Amino acid sequence: MNLLVYPHELAMGGSQMLALELAAAAQRGGHGVVVYSTPGVLVERIRELGLTWIEAPVGGAVFSPRRLRALERLVAEHRIDVVHAYEWRPSVQAAAGPSRGGRVPTVMTIMSMDVPDFLPGHLPIVVGTHELALAQRSHQDVVHLLEPPIDTTENRAVDVPAARAAWGIAPEDLVLAIVCRMSTDLDKVQGVLAAIETVGRLAAERSIRLLAVGDGPGLAQVRAAAELVNTEAGREVVTVTGNLTDPRPAYEAADIVLGMGTSALKGLAFSKPLIVQGEAGFWRLLDESSEALFLSQGWFGHGGAGGADLLAAVRAIADDPDRRAELGAFGRSIAVERFSLEGAAASMLRISREAIASPPSARRRRSSLRRMVFDVVKFRTVMNGRAVLGRLRAGLGGRR
Repeated sequence: MNLLVYPHELAMGGSQMLALELAAAAQRGGHGVVVYSTPGVLVERIRELGLTWIEAPVGGAVFSPRRLRALERLVAEHRIDVVHAYEWRPSVQAAAGPSRGGRVPTVMTIMSMDVPDFLPGHLPIVVGTHELALAQRSHQDVVHLLEPPIDTTENRAVDVPAARAAWGIAPEDLVLAIVCRMSTDLDKVQGVLAAIETVGRLAAERSIRLLAVGDGPGLAQVRAAAELVNTEAGREVVTVTGNLTDPRPAYEAADIVLGMGTSALKGLAFSKPLIVQGEAGFWRLLDESSEALFLSQGWFGHGGAGGADLLAAVRAIADDPDRRAELGAFGRSIAVERFSLEGAAASMLRISREAIASPPSARRRRSSLRRMVFDVVKFRTVMNGRAVLGRLRAGLGGRR
C-alpha cells in the first residue's frame, strides 16, 4: 500500500513520535510512505528514519480551500491508498478533502486522552486505551484500540554511568527525569512545575537532580521556576534542557521517570520505576497494585493532591535501590510484552486494509460530513469567542 501519514504538527510529542515510528515500520515492511505536515523539530527525526517528508502549508482555517486542494493533489500525485491522520485537525481535513468522495479512505488516530465529539463518525478511529475505545463506540461506526507502542530495542538502557556522566550527575544523586511538551494541554507544564517544586523540597535533605526535557509555550515559566530552586539550593538541582530531538540519554540517566502517555512507556522500556502524571494533580507510582488501572485507562489519570502525592511516591522508593530495580524490571516486562512496535505496525496495516475493503455507504458519508462541518464550525466559533473575550479582559486589566 501507499500510505500518507499526516501528523498534526512536528513539534516533539507522543502522538507525533508514534506517527513517525509506525510510518518507518510500515516502510521497512515494503509499503510506500509519505509524511505530510508543517515544519517542526521532528523533521530531523524524519530524515533519520529515511522517510519522505512533504511540507504542508502553514496557517489558514481548518477548511481552507488552499489546504484541502494541496492535500488532494498530494494524494493523487503519490497514488495514496490510505490517509493516516493523527489528531483532530488532520482528521477533519482529510475527511473534507481526499476522503470526501469516498475514493481514498482515512484512518483517524487520536492519542489524546480527550477525543473531540465532532470527528466524522463514518471514518474508522484508533484510540489508545480500553476506556476510550468503549466510550467511542457510541460516536463512531468503527473503533480500534491501539495501545501506544514503543521500540523496545531502540529504547533500552545501554550505559547508565556514561549517560549520567554526560549530564554531570554525581554517583550519589537521585535523578528524576520528565520528558514532555511544555504546554497546558493535559496539565503537562503544571506537572513539570510540580516536579520542580517537589525536587526543590527534597534538595534540602538529599542529593537529588531533575532533568526536565521538552519545549513549548511554558518553557520560560519552567526555566524561571528551575532558576529559583537552583538559587535557593546553591547548586544545580534542576536542569532544563529545552527540546532534545533524541531524549533517550535523559531516560537512561534517570533513577525514576515521571510522565504520561508515550513518555511514560519509554521510561518503562528503559527499566526505570515510573510515576504516572495526569491532570488536576494526579500522580501515582506504577506497581503491582496499579498495573491493571493503567492498562485499562492508559498512562494517565485525573485528580489528586498534586505535589503532595508526587512527594510521597518519590519518598516511597528514594532510599530503596533494590525496590527501584525490581520496579524497573517489572515495567520493562510490561513494555516488551504489551507494547511492541512491530505488532502495532502490523495492526495499523490490518486496519488500513479493512478501511479499503469496507467503505461506508455514500449516504452515511454525506450525513456524517454535514454534521462534522457544522460541529467543527461551531467549536471554532466558540473557541475564537473565548480568545477574543480573554484579550478584552487582558486589555481592560492593563488599563486599571
